[in-house]
Amino acid sequence: MSLFIILTVLFILYYIIAALAIVHCLLHSKYPQGALAWCGVIFMLPAVGAFLYFIFGVNRIDSRAVKLFTRAAEARQKHLESIRTKHWSPTPTKYSRDEYPIMGIGERSQGLPCLGGNTFEALFNGDEAYPKMLDAINNAQKYVFLSTYIFSGKKSGENFVEALINAHKRGVMVRVIVDGLGTFLSFTLLHRKLKKAGIPVFFFIPFQIFPFQMCINLRNHRKLLICDDIAFTGGMNISDDNLLKENPRHPVQDVHFKCTGPIVMALREGFLLDLAFVTREQQNITFSICPPAGTMDARIIMDGPGNDDDLIINLLCGVFSSAQKEITIVNPYFLPTREIISALMSAVTRGVRVRVILPEKLDHNFVAWAGDHILPGLINGGIKIYKQPKPFAHTKLVLIDEIYTFLGSTNFDPRSLKLNFELNLEVFSLQLNSYLGFFVESVLASSKEISSFEFENTKYPFLGLLKKLRNAGMWIFSPYL
Repeated sequence: MSLFIILTVLFILYYIIAALAIVHCLLHSKYPQGALAWCGVIFMLPAVGAFLYFIFGVNRIDSRAVKLFTRAAEARQKHLESIRTKHWSPTPTKYSRDEYPIMGIGERSQGLPCLGGNTFEALFNGDEAYPKMLDAINNAQKYVFLSTYIFSGKKSGENFVEALINAHKRGVMVRVIVDGLGTFLSFTLLHRKLKKAGIPVFFFIPFQIFPFQMCINLRNHRKLLICDDIAFTGGMNISDDNLLKENPRHPVQDVHFKCTGPIVMALREGFLLDLAFVTREQQNITFSICPPAGTMDARIIMDGPGNDDDLIINLLCGVFSSAQKEITIVNPYFLPTREIISALMSAVTRGVRVRVILPEKLDHNFVAWAGDHILPGLINGGIKIYKQPKPFAHTKLVLIDEIYTFLGSTNFDPRSLKLNFELNLEVFSLQLNSYLGFFVESVLASSKEISSFEFENTKYPFLGLLKKLRNAGMWIFSPYL
């Protein structure tokens, strides 16, 4: 076969692959801007563009796993409803939708009612959270379920591994789920110890060569520990960086929550859905009811396989639109979608005070640059932006008026809002909202309010222009940061 024929065949394949990529993009893209951008890249650079599209632009996931997840979710939901019908009358909520209409938004968007009778204890940094988490593992008698994005640390990681192994030796059912990308390098030694001890550890969509699987998106960003009738969730990973009293090289401050009450049942069901997904087997496990343990109302918010809608985006837009007095957002990354920005701007025009508290220094410069592109417009629109000093704040909270708290793993960026699997809670409690409100005020006391003028370089206009171009360039790629 001549070289000319070979090149001709390769040339034809070159454009067939590009054409298939464009067809897939047009049929499956949710947003016209993204479809136009990808089609342009593929058209200009057919082979390279198609490769990049199939790696970064496609939310690829095994269809069998999605079907299994859906079946497992239906089975677990029927089992849960059966338990509630036969053995348990849900604790009534303390508040009603008539009194606080914001309580009905999550129920209408997700179809899950509030569960009454809960308590949520805020735990600041690993110094407070890890000892209580380890104590819960050490006292567990039936089961320990752990799901985390990052599992590392010479001290904290080893402590958790030791506690898990000891629980396993006591006959406790121990299951661990870690993200296949978040733990790609940091978890190797810890994994070996758990595996040697016989503890089942599952990786969520890991990178593998055979059969080939490489998925940058669709990461499991959830953080969840369940020990019998106690659960812990929030935004905190397992890492020595969270032990601020140990003066780590890269300190990270964060807030985690200890949960008790019927909401633990919902969190437990959420873990079992993920377990069914990673094992590709239905988990026919029966558990006892978690009795009331307080007076706080709560609802679990999960986003993951099988959810076609932007569940978290729709929920946040709904609660922002219902705010009457104040919205406070504490988050490490702030690249909200256009829908969320519109909801926040609308709240400002209604007279609602909107405050956003961000870290002074991010751990990823390119994310900070992309965020700086939109901040001047938000500030000019009436949203107050504050930067809190080091150490880097990984805290994720939303407080609305005096009743609503949104906590969990979601960042305000496209990856978290659209691509990751996240776990959050809506908590309706005057007590928790007030307590966290005092925490926010203490953060604001050491923070600096940012004005739009700070993004202008009047002394060196050319350098200012270069920074704006850099920020705009990063902002274009914000869905993939």
